[in-house]
Amino acid sequence: MTRVARCSCGSLRVEAEGEPTAVAVCHCLECQRRSGSVLSVGAHFPKDRVRTTGTSKVYVRAAESGRSFRQHFCPECGSSVYWEGEMIPDAISIFVG
Repeated sequence: MTRVARCSCGSLRVEAEGEPTAVAVCHCLECQRRSGSVLSVGAHFPKDRVRTTGTSKVYVRAAESGRSFRQHFCPECGSSVYWEGEMIPDAISIFVG
């Protein structure tokens, strides 16, 4: 199965093959700000099963653990699409919902 996520304008896409290795929910203040909700959900996939297309702008911040967190979003419409982090270096995580 191929799962596809994209930004609102369709310029930034990410495709993941197979099932996620994990699905996680975070409720830290930064994830609340990013999602506009009380929590953020992400599906984690091994990097070798993920393909990204389009240009992303990257916002780097420290997670509560102190490790870096690289959030990729569309420079045209501003939609957050996926992230990479030191906490799971071999994965790309796709924002769900």
